[in-house]
Amino acid sequence: MELLSAKELSKYLKINEKKIYKLAQDGTIPHVKIGGKIAFAKELIDKWILENTEREKRILIAGSDDPLLRRVIDLFNGEHQGVIYYAPVGSINGLKLLQAHAANMSCVHILDMEKKSYTLTYINRYLPKDDYKAIQLFHRNQGLFLKKNNPKGVHSIKDLADRNVAFMNRNEGSGTRLLFDFLLREDNIDRTAINGYGKEAESHMEAGIAVLKGEADAAFGIEHTAHILDLDFIPLFQERFDLVIPADCFHAPQVKYFLTFFEQPALLHYIKDFTGYDLKNTGVILETDA
Repeated sequence: MELLSAKELSKYLKINEKKIYKLAQDGTIPHVKIGGKIAFAKELIDKWILENTEREKRILIAGSDDPLLRRVIDLFNGEHQGVIYYAPVGSINGLKLLQAHAANMSCVHILDMEKKSYTLTYINRYLPKDDYKAIQLFHRNQGLFLKKNNPKGVHSIKDLADRNVAFMNRNEGSGTRLLFDFLLREDNIDRTAINGYGKEAESHMEAGIAVLKGEADAAFGIEHTAHILDLDFIPLFQERFDLVIPADCFHAPQVKYFLTFFEQPALLHYIKDFTGYDLKNTGVILETDA
């Protein structure tokens, strides 16, 4: 096994010798101690370089559940042999993973309940506002899923406050759940009056299937899911859906190339069979809020 000194490794990797010692001290780079001196096995160094190169190619997007985003990710991965992973864990959990450096991007739709609009103030609770970029992806329609022909006669969110109407809620921490709570508050509806408020679905599709199977009379989610499942849909709110990217990742080649998939001509092609989406201002970099 060929061993390299710090000086030799510095020349091999073309980085400063002090940086080599710092990487070794932090335990970042594989090394051994021989007679009180640090040495580096070239075979292990080459393996470390390969692993880090592959890691830089991988992107984990964590956050809200969205079928159009999933479609774009699948198309991207079809060209790049699966370099983007998608974890639909909810908007808030996505931000927490970004905060912990466990994800590279987060997709969010979090309504500022006080301002009654979509701002970046919520993101600022988790990330320093100069440490990330936020890009507007699209708008999408949220509303009520109902069985075909609306047998329970639900016409508004107020009709959910009826013990004869069984409801399926979304998971706590999701942007959809936060929006639903906001709409309840706006209409002065007590959540305890809703039969099934505590029953949770982990995704729009799961909520829709609960209505389709008769496990619930109504649920709250995006129009596209209602269209796919052939459910009745009552639109209640058009929300903004954003992608949050740490500033140090924003200019990475893989990230920049992924973002080209959201350019208007390309996205118009992907969206042609997606109901309930609006591409106004797609790709705009949003200004951080004070």
